[in-house]
Parts: sequence; structure tokens; C-alpha cells
Amino acid sequence: MAKEYLRPGVFVEEVPAGAFPIEGVGTTTGAFLGIASRGALNAPRLITNWTQFQKHFGSYRRDSFLAYAVNGFFLNGGRRCYVVRVASATAAIASVTLQDREGVTPLDTLLVQALNEGEWGNALSVDVADGTADPANEFKLVVKEDGEVVETWDDLSMDPAKKNYALTRVNGRSNYVQLSNLNSTTAPPDNRPAVASGASLTGGADGASDITDTAYIGDAAARTGLHAFDTVDDVNNLVIPGKTSVAIVQAGLDYCAGRQDCGYVVDPPLGQSPQDVKTFREGFDSSYGFLYYPWLTINDPLTDAPKTIPPSGHVAGVYARSDAERGVHKAPANEVVRGAVGLEYPVTDGEQELLNPAGVNAIRVFPGRGIRVWGARTMSSNPNVRYIHKRRFLMFVEESVAEGTQWAVFEPNDERLWAKIIRSATGFLRRQWLEGALFGKSEEEAFFVKCDEETNPPEVRQAGQVITVIGVNIVETAEFVIFRVGQWDGGRSITELV
Repeated sequence: MAKEYLRPGVFVEEVPAGAFPIEGVGTTTGAFLGIASRGALNAPRLITNWTQFQKHFGSYRRDSFLAYAVNGFFLNGGRRCYVVRVASATAAIASVTLQDREGVTPLDTLLVQALNEGEWGNALSVDVADGTADPANEFKLVVKEDGEVVETWDDLSMDPAKKNYALTRVNGRSNYVQLSNLNSTTAPPDNRPAVASGASLTGGADGASDITDTAYIGDAAARTGLHAFDTVDDVNNLVIPGKTSVAIVQAGLDYCAGRQDCGYVVDPPLGQSPQDVKTFREGFDSSYGFLYYPWLTINDPLTDAPKTIPPSGHVAGVYARSDAERGVHKAPANEVVRGAVGLEYPVTDGEQELLNPAGVNAIRVFPGRGIRVWGARTMSSNPNVRYIHKRRFLMFVEESVAEGTQWAVFEPNDERLWAKIIRSATGFLRRQWLEGALFGKSEEEAFFVKCDEETNPPEVRQAGQVITVIGVNIVETAEFVIFRVGQWDGGRSITELV
């Protein structure tokens, strides 16, 4: 409806732009799932460097490859990832109950618990002393880990009405403990915790030794396991390091296919021959899965000895590095695997001729060129999405267009809306073409966008839908580089050398 003008004068109005640019979404964010020493269970946390991972999840463990995979991710060029810690139902939080200062029969007054489940909490202890500002009514809580002071909370009160109430001050701010008021009936100020030294937290358990596939697969309703990532929109490369059971691999493939915005970097079982891993690969069929073989050998930071680890974390880092340097349209192959000093099994040319057509991507050693990713195929039998860069580029386009056209929802479904959608999508795809992601000498050869009366007949519009058809001519990868060399006699003919 036009604005009314009722008085003489000059009026300036801001007019919305006719086009709504579509920004490309990120393609490099990892999603890691596994056993850790500490950290909230089934709660995705953004991690941007190795130090941050150690702070929130602990360091390397002998019974888990998660830390090795995350470190390999950052070592190979990864910049950001989400990490989810899983455990069995036996995981428990360490705790200690503090009693009050009632002289005859002390009552339980304050429960001190580790911040989350795990044996790490058993290394915590607390000291209780009188508060500094008001020693007659307040108390001090000193938190120690392995006997070393890590936090001090002074001038705490047990009165919920006060600003320095212990639970208000500590909970949500401490990196080590959380408090619960046990509501002692002793009159203040003797309901404060009694003075104590070295009150140890006990009962913490990792829930790692008896963990099953179910903990990794998780539950959609409870948002556990894989489904903990349901609340995170910007994950691109799923890694479940070292977990190779059919149930977990199939669940990971199904999860990624259901989301349609991330791929799953799959590890093969340890100790398999090329024929074994080919058979393993043939048990699945998904363009959202990317399988790499063999496992890597690294120098173990725990022992300074060689250790064999799954390749998925390092490969996810290679994806991030390749995307940042070249773009998601470039196959993430012929790239050095940083941090690897050897391979579990040296794949030969003849063995890769068996593996490559089956969709098993080899990691190989080349003299003078290091250890490199030497394959770029998905775990799909569909030739249209045979290559990893095609699947990942399609995900990139689909999510970018979906997020960049939210403005169109509830707009009048007419020619003006169709024209705006075409302009937005065309501008985005033109940029991809200019950056080398699409093949063709002209835009017409590289892509098309169609949104008109043909794609939106009356019955479609009456259903509240607007349909846009997009076609992209994704650049192919040069998987086989062939030079035909022959003997030349100076004329026009060439005799092939035998």
C-alpha cells in the first residue's frame, strides 16, 4: 500500500534492493564423536584449537582415538569443529557432601560435585574456611585438582536471598565444580559448611569400558549420540574415529543422508587387507560416505613410540585445508597428510587398482613427496555422485541457496517473486562459475536457473509452493592424467613406442 502524502515538502524513502545476495555457507567444520576424559555428555561444544579441546575434554587416552583425531584435524588445517562426548550409563559424577557447623549433630548442608561425569573428578578436593570479609557469617571454598589450587571462591553465603549466595556465585562459572544446597535445618550462620581441609570428591566414573554402539548411534528424541548434532546447523564433516562396526557406520551414513548437509569420513577396521577393506566397503552404498585406507602411524605423545590410529580426523583436516586454499569444488586428494610418519599397510599400485573402483580411497607413501591422500571417491554406486567433490559441492549449493532465500517465505507467489529468486540464485552461481567450480565457456553452459509458470502452474501455487529448478555443470576431477607419447619422424605421423 502506497504511503500517503498530506503536506507539501520533500520526502526521502529507503527502497529495498531488488536482489538478495546468497552467501556461500561454510564447508570446513568438523563434527567429532567419541570417548573423552571430561566434558558434558551429548552436548556439542565448539572447539577452535587443540588447547581448547584439552581444557574442555582432557588429553589423549589409551582407550579412545578422539583426542588423536581432533589433534590431527587441527594439524592438517582444520579451524573449527564441534565435539560430542559419549559414555555408557555407568558414567558417574564425583562428589562430596559437606556438613554444617551444628555442634552436636552436624547435618548435610552442601553437595559439591564435579562439573561432569568422569574419573577426572576423583582428583578434585575442596577446603572450607571462614570468609575473608565476614568470617562470622560467610565461608570460603577452595577447589584443588591433584592437590593444586585451581579455583578460590571467597565470601560465600548459604542465604538464597543474598547476592553472594554460594550456588549463584559458583554454578555456571566454575570450570570444575557445581554446588547443591541440601537445605540444612540448622539456623544461620551455622548452616555453613564446617571448616575442612582436603575433602575429596569420589565416585566419578568414565563409562568407557562398557560403552556400546548404542551410545554412539544415540536417540533422536533425547538428542544423544549422533543426534546431539541436531542442534548444530553448520557441521560439514562427521568423524567417529576408530568406530568401524556395521551398525555405527550405517547409522552415520543414514544420519548424514538425512541431514543432507554433511558427509561422513569413514574409518575401515584395523588390520584389514585390501581385499578385506573392499569387502567392507561393499557392505554400504551412500554418496555421503567417504572411506579411507589404511590407518596412519604417528608418534604417540603419551609414549613417544609409534602408534597406529584411524585416518578420519587427519582427512577431515585435509578437507578443511583444501577447501580454504582451493575451494570445495576441488577434490580433496593429492594432499599431504601432516603428522603421519607411516602407514599401517603400504598400498601398491596393483592393490589400488582393486580399491579405487570400489570406492576405497587409498593413503599412500610416495618417495620424495610424503604421505598423501590418493583417492577421491564416495561410497556410492551412483556414477553421478562418484566423486567426493561433487557430493560436497552439491551440499554446499543446496544449503547456501536454502539459507540465502529465507526472505522468499510468505512473499506473494507471482512473477516478481520468481524474478527475484532467479536473480539471487544466478548471482550466486555466477560467482561459483567465475571461481572455477562450474564447467563451461559461458554461464549458459555452466548452470541454469528456472522459476516461471512452467515450474509453478496454478496447482503448485495453490498448494502454497514456489518451485525453482537449478542445474549445475560441476567441474570434473582429473583422476587419470594420461600422456600419449610416440616417436615422431618430423612429418605428421606418430609411431607409438613399445
